[in-house]
Amino acid sequence: MSRPSVVLLTGGLGGARLAPRLRDVLNQGKLSIVANVGDNLMWHGLLVCPDLDSVAYALAGLWDSERGWGLRDETFRVRDTLADLHQRPWFNVGDRDLALHLLRTDHLRSGYSLTDATQELSRRLGITSVEMLPASDESNETYVLLEDSRLLHFQEWYVREQADPKLGEVRLAGGMASKAAVHTIESADAVILGPSNPITSIGAILALDGIEEAIRSAPRRIAVSPVVVGVEPNDAGVRHHALARRRALATVGRVDTPGAIAGLYAGLAELLLIDNFDVGETEEVRRAGLQPVQADLLDPAALAETLADLCT
Repeated sequence: MSRPSVVLLTGGLGGARLAPRLRDVLNQGKLSIVANVGDNLMWHGLLVCPDLDSVAYALAGLWDSERGWGLRDETFRVRDTLADLHQRPWFNVGDRDLALHLLRTDHLRSGYSLTDATQELSRRLGITSVEMLPASDESNETYVLLEDSRLLHFQEWYVREQADPKLGEVRLAGGMASKAAVHTIESADAVILGPSNPITSIGAILALDGIEEAIRSAPRRIAVSPVVVGVEPNDAGVRHHALARRRALATVGRVDTPGAIAGLYAGLAELLLIDNFDVGETEEVRRAGLQPVQADLLDPAALAETLADLCT
């Protein structure tokens, strides 16, 4: 039976929900994660990698799926003490989460690349069957230009401003992809563009030198729509992500539908998975040059099964 080598390009929330299920259904095939680093930020001198960490915590069985970030049963005494000292941070880092950022930053200061540090921390978290890779070893942070002319780090807009201000432009850093990420993609039997923000997550990865060329060498190239038009999200975290996605898509003249998003992946992906509720989007997806595949996008386990079938 086939044991494919599969690479999932992803952001945080979508990747954290999908990666553990995909690992479980790949029939012992190799799964590698290439995670967005455009969301990375320095927090009181420590490097925080929100997308990498969310996926890693999920694979380790530690992720807080209800909140959509961080660790389950987390405490925030450091954050609260900073507030008592009149320095309340706008970005929440939990007490146990802090340990990962301390170790990562220590590794980087000792000469590790971000790839090496990520793989060492993944090992310590007990992640042995999935390869965790940052999309780049460089500082490739995303900035956004607001309609009111303020230039903010992506996390300042997304977290502090709650993605509420409208955007005039998303400024992706670009730069060099990590050698490990490019090599892993080039060696893959299938590449999946995960159900993450197509501008600030997947788009930030695709903007790195060497990534798109590597993807085009893969025999199977699949994208997953991050939106289900036919269903209104009832989760506050998902609604927050959806708002940010709509704001980001508007900067490139796109609406938040599978058909419009398909145009962003034209010439790169062959298939676009859309939800069963969104059958009305199929023709627009085809016009963009992708083959629509209907699936249950709201059930991560069912989605993983469909992807595994397509990858083999």
